[in-house]
Amino acid sequence: MIVGAAIIPSAPLLIPGVSASLPAGLDKVCDAVDAALESLPPHDTVVLLAAAQRGEGGSGQGLYEVTQASLAGVGRPDVACRLTVDHVGAERISRMTQYPIHRGDTLPLGLAALAILVGGTGPFVPMTVPPAAGFDALSATGTAIAEAFAPWGDAEPGEQARTVVIAAGDLSAGLQERSPLHLVEGARDWDARVVDVVDSGRLDGLGRLGPAEAARVGALGWAPMGVLHGATARAKIGLVRRHYAAPRGVGYLVAHGA
Repeated sequence: MIVGAAIIPSAPLLIPGVSASLPAGLDKVCDAVDAALESLPPHDTVVLLAAAQRGEGGSGQGLYEVTQASLAGVGRPDVACRLTVDHVGAERISRMTQYPIHRGDTLPLGLAALAILVGGTGPFVPMTVPPAAGFDALSATGTAIAEAFAPWGDAEPGEQARTVVIAAGDLSAGLQERSPLHLVEGARDWDARVVDVVDSGRLDGLGRLGPAEAARVGALGWAPMGVLHGATARAKIGLVRRHYAAPRGVGYLVAHGA
């Protein structure tokens, strides 16, 4: 059963040791990520959700049975951790969502960053989700994840896999002139609306903010958060915003719930 959830950014800069010095304000994001992860209840498995990038997972979605996460994609193969994969959980989700399972591939950068931030514990079920999918489809995927870990048969509570779901919380990358996307018109308002949705406790409001608009403002976290909505709604888990900041003009959202 799903017992907890979190939204944390998947930016490699948040990982200790990646940068010699942090941009102003990023230290508070790091502290919020640590606090959100520490607040999660005891669990047996972790589902990680990140947006698929071009060339990942064929159709832009998939589960990864990979035993190592590293930042080799940004030139830091030394920043890595070993992973334990929840094979049973991955198979269940694959059957219910028809997402393919990738074995032996390199873990995509967003998922790798999330796994390293979480701490390389686990077992993990890393997933990429299609950023261009409609909100209803993403939410249905989240519902399927929750059902994959729902109590089954005559299992006693101690025999049921306690699961937490963690989604990438990377918002707009176009909030100022020095942002990766430069300054995108309406990006600040888009981020503010996402924060309001989380604060309201109704993640279904994300449906009004993508996928086209999320892509326009460069928000990689919209699709993973859409999947998270389906999972948390099915499990009846609410989220509380812990922090939002935009160092270097990139929006980072941190939230958690149990």
